[in-house]
Amino acid sequence: GSVLVMLAPVLLAARASAAVSRKTHVLAILADDFGWNDAGWHAESGGGEDEVARTPNMDKLVESGMELDRNYAFKFCSPTRSAIQSGRNPIHVNVQNMDPLNVNPADPVAGFSAVARNFTGLGAVMKKGGYKTHFAGKWDCGMATPDHTPMGRGYDESLIYFHHMCVPDRPASV
Repeated sequence: GSVLVMLAPVLLAARASAAVSRKTHVLAILADDFGWNDAGWHAESGGGEDEVARTPNMDKLVESGMELDRNYAFKFCSPTRSAIQSGRNPIHVNVQNMDPLNVNPADPVAGFSAVARNFTGLGAVMKKGGYKTHFAGKWDCGMATPDHTPMGRGYDESLIYFHHMCVPDRPASV
């Protein structure tokens, strides 16, 4: 399973004559194979000292923000990431962890192992709303064309690895 934590503390700055508000900071954290009790703020007390998860920094972020704890996570990574980035259920985006080089040349819009090119992504929506957008971590939402990358999806900057196949012992050939 995956855990998604959305944190949105509101920051307000006051000036001498008028209060000026700044955009709310939004931080989304998606962790693969992170169970409910792996988060300190969910851990059951009552087990032995070694059985309680300790996540003090994340505990503070959740305390000052908001946790979205009623979201759907697919049984493996790419469909969940594609759903979050597109705002669509995995069945309509990507239900398989396919090799990123799989392409259907007859379909230049949706014939890739990726979110379809004509789907609006989270980065583009946030950018349109005036946010600076940054993505860090495992992308796994497509890499077949520049349109499928974080920059093609509206992120200003990214520090990523593209796909679960891009690991040192199995490098992608893209």
